[in-house]
Amino acid sequence: MYSKNIIICIFAILFAVSCSKDNKKNIAKDKEVPVLEIKEKDTLVNNQFVTDIQAKKNVDIRSRIGGIIEHIYVNEGQFVHHGQTLFKISDAELRMELLKADAALKQTDADVRVAEVELKQIQSLHTKKFVANNELEMVKAKLSSAKAKHAFADAERKTVLQKISFTRVTAPFDGVIDVIPHKEGSLVENGTLLTTLSQLNEVYAYFSIPENLYFELLANDKIGNHQKIELTLPNGVNYQFNGALKTAEGEIDRTTGSIRYKVLFPNPDRLIKHGTSGKLIISEHQANAILIPQKSTFSIQDKTYVFVVDKQNKVKMTGIKIGTTLRDSYVVEGGLKKGDVIIYEGTQSLKDGDVIKIKKKY
Repeated sequence: MYSKNIIICIFAILFAVSCSKDNKKNIAKDKEVPVLEIKEKDTLVNNQFVTDIQAKKNVDIRSRIGGIIEHIYVNEGQFVHHGQTLFKISDAELRMELLKADAALKQTDADVRVAEVELKQIQSLHTKKFVANNELEMVKAKLSSAKAKHAFADAERKTVLQKISFTRVTAPFDGVIDVIPHKEGSLVENGTLLTTLSQLNEVYAYFSIPENLYFELLANDKIGNHQKIELTLPNGVNYQFNGALKTAEGEIDRTTGSIRYKVLFPNPDRLIKHGTSGKLIISEHQANAILIPQKSTFSIQDKTYVFVVDKQNKVKMTGIKIGTTLRDSYVVEGGLKKGDVIIYEGTQSLKDGDVIKIKKKY
């Protein structure tokens, strides 16, 4: 009797499990979810990069000689032309040195002329055999020494003149003046920063791309084959001019694992300043691309999946490779093909192997 009850219990348990499985299957069959049929289409893919904007030329203007700033001819933020005088450093002491150098040069010039006259006399006497050869050689040596002293004095004078020219600081190119830290009357030394000059008619927007992306673009011949390059300014406004991609650096930065590129933008109104930040949007045409909504995907650890629906309406969890991320979509580079049907939304309520009803097909 006891064993008979046990057998009856076992059959009851098996029946309950079987009913539970049937109910679950029925529940899965009752799920109505929208699906999406995969299609290929040409699209414009936007890649965004943070950028550091620099002037085409940006140089420090430093004093090349010490002295007191006698006059400042420009203002901060002023546009100046090549060769325009920016600063004047006092040259009073140098003018005194120039007077001394002029006097020394005149003295050596006179010494050279005296030595030349003396040599002519000795040569005349030597021809008549009134003086010995060694006396003639001594006079020649005296003339050579006088000429050497004259050359040294001339070099000293030119050095003083060059120093005087350094007291007048001019613009090396057309550009905009930055901050002027020292005012008139300030004592500066050789090498003191007077200001910075930026050439802003064109600017470079520098950005970096990862090493793996660089080689991927290189392999697919995508470097430079872009439709357009746009710049978004810090206030969120798109800059009115498009840019042109220029040569990359010659090596990959081993600390960051990236390579640096630059984009040249015209800046005729000098709106963009040196040191401005922004965001580059590089657009490229991609033919036969597969785009899916981001809401059609789900992630497990660091991998991305979708549910693919077969002809029996059974869902299968399938891993995909994502290329470019758009605003609300992904460009899929692997795992899906044209004609596949995937769950459009509602993946969180499904599991691998569920059988669904198609609510709507997109």
